[in-house]
Amino acid sequence: MDNNVYFLHQIKHNKTTGVWDKGIVVKSDPEKNNREEALQGYHAYLGAYAYGHDPNTDYVYCMITTAEYGMEVIKEAWRENQST
Repeated sequence: MDNNVYFLHQIKHNKTTGVWDKGIVVKSDPEKNNREEALQGYHAYLGAYAYGHDPNTDYVYCMITTAEYGMEVIKEAWRENQST
């Protein structure tokens, strides 16, 4: 298995429509550092939808896993009005 393949898991909930949007983005370009590509996508997704940036979104979950062993690299869940 190629150790330069990463999976970017993305989930968000639209509180207005009740629809869950979810997907997995595969970072597998042999010419790129796919770990860094996945991390950029991770932060871009959280930055666009979490932390109150999208008024229609009340839940966001994002995680990166490796293709080689399925190990978690990083993950975060955000909920609207969640106390810290």
